[in-house]
Amino acid sequence: MFHSPANCNPKIQLKKLPTEYVKQIYFDTLVFTGESLRHLAAEVGPSQLMIGPDWPIPWEEDPVGHIMNTPELSDDDRYNILGANAIQCLNLKI
Repeated sequence: MFHSPANCNPKIQLKKLPTEYVKQIYFDTLVFTGESLRHLAAEVGPSQLMIGPDWPIPWEEDPVGHIMNTPELSDDDRYNILGANAIQCLNLKI
């Protein structure tokens, strides 16, 4: 079955706006440019970003530098993206 407005159940009511659900999703910072990273952080918030391993293909040669060199990110944003967000999301004990 295809999902389209004609095939959706009109009785289903979302409990919150679709944009609110985005705050429950985490995004990899592999976005190729500083402007893309800035835009992603502006749209979903830096708390929803995590540095990914880019394995098995290293798309970004310096993924940490990519985050560190995005001027719109604060030091706290960088700290969280580089590890703290993952620790919280995965409920890791360190």
